[in-house]
Amino acid sequence: MRRRGWVLAMARYVRDRSLEEYVKEIGSRVGLVYLDYTRIKCVRSYETRSRSVAARVHAGSRALWAGLGLRPCYVIEFVSEVFDRLSSEDKVEVILHELLHIPKTMGGGLIRHGSLDFKGEVERLSKRLRSLSGLNR
Repeated sequence: MRRRGWVLAMARYVRDRSLEEYVKEIGSRVGLVYLDYTRIKCVRSYETRSRSVAARVHAGSRALWAGLGLRPCYVIEFVSEVFDRLSSEDKVEVILHELLHIPKTMGGGLIRHGSLDFKGEVERLSKRLRSLSGLNR
């Protein structure tokens, strides 16, 4: 919870299916076809504490997925107060960055910073996307 004046505000999360389609379109067009986009969901968060993070990816534990009897899924949270102010090109780069955190096996884990050149990969994929014709949102 965050103090807003004298009222405490809690973060709100709303699923965004149009953003899920956009993420799938971007990922597929740049060649991230190994991802199962039916297992990647998107939410917009509102009134979070984040002022600089535009998005983050979430994954549950293996125990959670085993207990639920489900295959692992991923949720990409888009911090609306930050993400919505970005240019179309920056939004695409944020989406690519978050998709790169998801391993090819989609086994429930995440690829951490330091184990991949995220900046270089995002630049390479963005360049590929621009050459195919830009996606604007």
